[in-house]
Amino acid sequence: MECKNLVQRGNTLQVEIVVNYSPTYYDTFESPNYIISGLGVFQLKLVFIFSKNLNTAGFGNPAYEYRNLIFIKFVKRREEVNFKYNIEFTSRALKIINKNFTSDDRNWRLIYDDKRVSSYTIDVSIVMNILPPASAFASLHKDRDFIDFELRGEDGSVHMHKAVLAASSPVLHRMLGGTWKESTEGLVDVPGTTKTTLEAFKDYLYLHSLPDTGLEHLLLLASYYMMPDLEELCVHKLVDCLRAENACDLLEFAAKHKMTRLLIAILESVQNGEVSVEDMREHFMNEVKNKIENMH
Repeated sequence: MECKNLVQRGNTLQVEIVVNYSPTYYDTFESPNYIISGLGVFQLKLVFIFSKNLNTAGFGNPAYEYRNLIFIKFVKRREEVNFKYNIEFTSRALKIINKNFTSDDRNWRLIYDDKRVSSYTIDVSIVMNILPPASAFASLHKDRDFIDFELRGEDGSVHMHKAVLAASSPVLHRMLGGTWKESTEGLVDVPGTTKTTLEAFKDYLYLHSLPDTGLEHLLLLASYYMMPDLEELCVHKLVDCLRAENACDLLEFAAKHKMTRLLIAILESVQNGEVSVEDMREHFMNEVKNKIENMH
């Protein structure tokens, strides 16, 4: 088995797997583990079987047949993550188009059984999306009658339900469940946070939705309030949008705020070739050049 033309970008993976004819009676080959979006691992396995076929033996028919069994497996990298994944698997060579997998039971799944006896190439294309659990608080998102708490940012406040906040974060649960000042006053100040970020925070708590921008600030809130699911989603979406143009800034942000999970995800993307170090260097040098020219 030979793997070539590997392309990894965000939540997508493309690779060609060349299968060479094996004249042995039984053989097994496994592809390398391919990491998708820093969250899931994909692997393909081929089993070659050269066995007696009792149904066709005799009367001039061959007594043996050659079979290729192709299996795939998807595994979560971190067991503590509660998300399910929707994986779309496509291989035109195997005549499989957008076959969906959602579970993560660590079992090999048989996707193809063929009797060919020649070398061939399997094209693999995978798209992986996170399926966050349905929110139990969606019906309260627009409720105003039972609002009893306020998160106050630098430029405005967002009003929410204390029970929703307490159920979503162990930090907020402890703060709101005792005799702390914030609990008695029904208000907590969130320094360095804008109203826009707090609104995005509320949207996630009630609807499990994320904005397209400003994810770095939302990630800081997720880390501060010890919300690993939200942190995971933010990292996933940031890495999906990783390009040479923003990689250096995102690395600087991760290092400055000690966002270890984001830092590792970015480095893995660079290691996997999703972002070229050479492209990052070229973009950085162009920025330096432009700053120097603007000074004159």
